[in-house]
Amino acid sequence: MRVFRFLLMLAVMVTALSGVSKAEPKSWVWGWWPSHWKNLDFQPYLDGEKFIQRGLWDRDTWTPQAWIKDAGDAKRIMRDLYSVDIIRDQYTDDHNIPVLVVGPTFMRLSGLDRRRVLKFVDYVFKITESEENGMFFVFSSENDDDPIGVFDKNGFQQD
Repeated sequence: MRVFRFLLMLAVMVTALSGVSKAEPKSWVWGWWPSHWKNLDFQPYLDGEKFIQRGLWDRDTWTPQAWIKDAGDAKRIMRDLYSVDIIRDQYTDDHNIPVLVVGPTFMRLSGLDRRRVLKFVDYVFKITESEENGMFFVFSSENDDDPIGVFDKNGFQQD
């Protein structure tokens, strides 16, 4: 048994040192022909990132007026946001800070659409313009303990 283990370890070491275990195309009757595998170097996306998601949002030309133009008026859009459970409630807390409670549908939206909804609410109620440091908390209806983020003049900062 010891001899078998010794021979197995020796074979593994020889194979590792000889370079046979490199990831190269192996010729095989039922596989691709050798010229197929040339110039196919694997390049993972980790080092060669082309853009980041937030960078895509920076070039967004959407404005709240675009929704108003399509729907007719801001009241109708707010009513629709409530009816599909994107927005559940809005109130002012004990410290006179506006709070927006969003429903589960809001949580299923993309980051871009979440930002648009909050920007629209701010456009309608002019919360960030009302004071020098105007802002409002955003709470999820499923977790009322901690806010999921804050919306201010810099946009939505999600926790």
